[in-house]
Amino acid sequence: MRKLVLTAALLATAIPLSGATAAIMTVGGPMSNLCYKSALAGDGRASAVEGCTRALQEESLATPDLAATYVNRGIVLMSGGRFVQADSDFDAALRLSGSLPDGWLNKAFLRLRQGDGRGALPLIQKAVDAGARNEALVTFARGVAHEQMGDLDLAYADLVRARTIAPRWSLPREYLASYRSR
Repeated sequence: MRKLVLTAALLATAIPLSGATAAIMTVGGPMSNLCYKSALAGDGRASAVEGCTRALQEESLATPDLAATYVNRGIVLMSGGRFVQADSDFDAALRLSGSLPDGWLNKAFLRLRQGDGRGALPLIQKAVDAGARNEALVTFARGVAHEQMGDLDLAYADLVRARTIAPRWSLPREYLASYRSR
């Protein structure tokens, strides 16, 4: 059996949010749609947060769109390094819809950004149980969680699988470049 060695420090904060989050498309209104676009772009500026907040306060959103907008604002907050507020928004979304896979997955990415792979794993599983559709993103998240926990064999296997599932996605390939076999 070949052993894997991590050759470069991969910090959780190095996870680029625009490539490793699950923003949720909303049809509730123009501000919630802008919030979605901000989340998709990983925009953590105060103006993006304000736009999402205005969507939550001023648009009459159906429950699914309201939950999605909380997730999207959580992503925007996470992008800006406001982790406590992001976690609160993910919780608000999950209170509205406990079966929202992207709520669970983004809570997991928040834990990963905080370097808490052990805390991320059950959240990743909840995302899977809730029907997460982006298998590459889920597999990548699990790989990073295993890496943070020091289980490099499982991390490597998940990262290779994520790269296989989504060969055009650069993030798994970038993480795998930090591994070498001996």
